[in-house]
Amino acid sequence: MNFVALDFETANFKRESVCSIGLAIVEDFQVVKTIYKLIRPTPNYYENINMSIHGITPAMTETENTFAELWSELNPYFENQQIVAHNASFDFSALRYVLDNYQITYPNLDYFCSMLISKKLYPGLFNYQLPTIVKHLGIKDLSHHNALSDAVACAMIMIQICKDSHVESLGELEESISFSKGQIYPNSYNPFRCCISRESFDKQLFEIVPESTDFDTENPFYEKRIVFTGDLTKLSRNDAKQAACNIGGIIKPDSLCNKTNYLVVGTYDFNQYGEGYKSNKMKKAEILIEKGYDLEIISEVDFFKMVHSQSNSFEITINQIETDSNELLRRNKYNDFAGKTVYFSSDLSIERTIAFQHVGNCSGFGHDYDLDSISNTDYFVISEILIADLNNGIKNKSILDFEQRRNKADDSENAGSVKLIRESTYLEYINRRILFQKNEIEMHMYEWEIK
Repeated sequence: MNFVALDFETANFKRESVCSIGLAIVEDFQVVKTIYKLIRPTPNYYENINMSIHGITPAMTETENTFAELWSELNPYFENQQIVAHNASFDFSALRYVLDNYQITYPNLDYFCSMLISKKLYPGLFNYQLPTIVKHLGIKDLSHHNALSDAVACAMIMIQICKDSHVESLGELEESISFSKGQIYPNSYNPFRCCISRESFDKQLFEIVPESTDFDTENPFYEKRIVFTGDLTKLSRNDAKQAACNIGGIIKPDSLCNKTNYLVVGTYDFNQYGEGYKSNKMKKAEILIEKGYDLEIISEVDFFKMVHSQSNSFEITINQIETDSNELLRRNKYNDFAGKTVYFSSDLSIERTIAFQHVGNCSGFGHDYDLDSISNTDYFVISEILIADLNNGIKNKSILDFEQRRNKADDSENAGSVKLIRESTYLEYINRRILFQKNEIEMHMYEWEIK
């Protein structure tokens, strides 16, 4: 019985943004070696929800190696190995994305999902997240969402599964309980599949329409029915439904029934659930689970980690700020702000009313107070303080609010049309206009003048 147990944690919603890795090497039913590494993520910024899950901060990884710099050291634990992860679709998707990001050839390996295998072997649990399985099997000392602790727990779960199934290897386990191992090999992969029945996928159930038909078929929510209960703290209920819908989840009907696969409980109610509180939906879910239905009760935090949206959506980056700022000055066009809406971040170096007045003098509209107008903003002027934070992987509330509003907009596919301008660039542009009005410099008046 030899295999490697794996766990990744990520810095943001990009799957390639691995910020830590835990490995537990198993030989003869024993964990004989462990490896833990902090990793400087790419892209190098942290979402608050990710930090709240694993506790890793930008300062902790600022001087660490990137995944590419660690790969020669890590590769022997992947190449030609059998690797186990809990919710393997997340970890091996992260592996593929980070390898693609650095243009590293995939290793040859077989992989297995201890979560889906547990779901098949231990029916009737209220969910199959790592803490639940660990508690069910009597495994101790789990520090959940620490990559090393999770990897060791995953290893212990798979060891116990093999003992309970009376097998000596993962190959024997595959034959015993009928699943198909996942595989990764240069340029491609085959997903792990366990024989858990799925309902047919009826797109007519949607009122919220998926934003793409390119579904992640490995995601645990794909073609699964999802119901929400309790107040969500990270997104609105509709935004959470949209996230589930986008990866192929079924979000109708809203009511819990024997066809529901996941009941997602808001953070506050889920914490209370651990202390004995149970809403009517939670009580009904427990009854259905006791009757053997394929249903799990999971927390809001686990929901977001399992969804793990790979975002093609609008995102504020240093590269885009520099590109748009340089382009504004290159164009050197006198009336670029005319008729445009200009939104300002927090922490400006000048008085806000003065910043707004400058836009008004350009025949535009400047403000920082109407969040609803963000979806139609033409220019976002970002203070130098916030840009310095962004360089260190920190997103200020102004930036996060702007991103979220753009991505929630009905016309979010056009969100990329907004121009991201440094405050210093904005002030330079205003200064040029003043000098032009004094006939001290030249600026372009018409589009045809701009080469």
